[in-house]
Amino acid sequence: MAASPATDTGAETPRRILDVKGLRKAYGGIIALKKVDFELEPGEVHGLCGENGAGKSTLVKILGGLVAPTEGGIVVDGTALTPGHRTDPRLISIVHQELSIIPDLSVLDNVLMGDDRVGELFLRGRYAAEVRQQLDTIGLGHVDIDQPARELTLAEQQLVEITRGVMRGARILILDEPTATLSDNEIQRVFAAVRRLRDKGSTIVFISHRLPEVFDLTDRVTVFRNGEKISTTRTADLTTDELVRAMIGREVAAREQVAHHTEDVERPTRVRLKDFSVPGRFAPLDLKIGKGEIVAVVGQLGSGADLVVEALAGLRRGYVGAIEVDGVDVEARSTTQAIGHGIAYVPEDRAGKGVFLDATVETNITTSVLDRVTRFGFLQFGKASERARHLASLFTIDPKRLPSEVSHLSGGNQQKVAIAKAVALDPRVLLLNEPTRGVDIGARTEIYRQLQALAKTGMVVVFFTTDIEEVHELADRVVTIFRGAVVADRSCAHASMDDVLTDIIHGPRDNQERAA
Repeated sequence: MAASPATDTGAETPRRILDVKGLRKAYGGIIALKKVDFELEPGEVHGLCGENGAGKSTLVKILGGLVAPTEGGIVVDGTALTPGHRTDPRLISIVHQELSIIPDLSVLDNVLMGDDRVGELFLRGRYAAEVRQQLDTIGLGHVDIDQPARELTLAEQQLVEITRGVMRGARILILDEPTATLSDNEIQRVFAAVRRLRDKGSTIVFISHRLPEVFDLTDRVTVFRNGEKISTTRTADLTTDELVRAMIGREVAAREQVAHHTEDVERPTRVRLKDFSVPGRFAPLDLKIGKGEIVAVVGQLGSGADLVVEALAGLRRGYVGAIEVDGVDVEARSTTQAIGHGIAYVPEDRAGKGVFLDATVETNITTSVLDRVTRFGFLQFGKASERARHLASLFTIDPKRLPSEVSHLSGGNQQKVAIAKAVALDPRVLLLNEPTRGVDIGARTEIYRQLQALAKTGMVVVFFTTDIEEVHELADRVVTIFRGAVVADRSCAHASMDDVLTDIIHGPRDNQERAA
């Protein structure tokens, strides 16, 4: 958005860094934002909460100049923004959930990418010292500015994205789900960087579905619901229940009501792993999983925990050891082989790997089972539609959305489509990598309930997650992994969150004792 001087009202109160008045956005008959007033104070970390589709993304797109509001005004640091024009990144910079890092470019080039000051003649040396200083401030003092960005960890790449916004002198930095793919240690690095920026006077907008992070990091929190701003409150004055109630407009099932932690009973073995390993990535493990069990495999990124799930899904053809399903040895050297043995997989990146964004919901759900809805090479439209409608209903997807492109759905509904697409295969084993990444609390509860319902039919559900709360909300058992080796295999009914965290951060107890 273009900038023009704001009218001086003569107010004596300290000027807000952002003042939004009567912001409204309509897409035809659909109202995405309803006369929203919103403000930011200088030098605060401000949480933005709400279910997918609540209006957060629309507000952020308008602030970034990606979408023009239907009505309303925006003032940033005393400067009025002209609706429909791209926002000056020196006023507002957005770090999106999906990183825009170019892996083969250097750290320096990635930081300077898109900076108007650099101009057509890219004189790298002129800006190297400034970039070095900002990287040091943000917590990347150990990173060489000339090394390729692909060599950085996810957390370091996230911090490079933040540095890009800081380099442009942004008065407001908007972080959209910045921790969605990070381990606990990496999250703390990002948090430390955000706090340093706040202490230097920057204003940060922090968007996250992980409520503990909101309470840990923010000074104030604003809740959106159905396109309306519901409240803005000092975070210290809120409880988790109050925040959840504001987000969804009703009481939500507590963790104890959602979790089903079945009793430790003997079950017929459905999956058995013998000396199963990806050499150099995780050590050989032996594991039995009974019919109807939901098992979480948990570890920090880089621990190898996620690779256990990927190898079972046929994504790691170099695995060694044996896989048995219902007592029969199976090969899973490819996803096609895995599917042939009744093993289906839902990837962590729904937009890039899980769904076809430009295809309809119905097409997405049925594309994996075209052989079951075709005859003599011709698609049986009625049969395909019936199957899609049934699976959509299982995951509480409105049947009216079946003809809609998946790109038009909220993140939670996109994830439901990705899972429904895998369930369409009628698998005996369902594997999920980060099953509710970037999904709001309402959709998350619906996904958990359906996965639990599928488990009751005898389906085995195995998932990797970096969200420790998800373990207790969904799983019967948790297998913790540290540096490629199994630390413990516990019933969730008898494992605390502290137990799980200690396992994945510090490893076996004897290691901790030696370290002490």
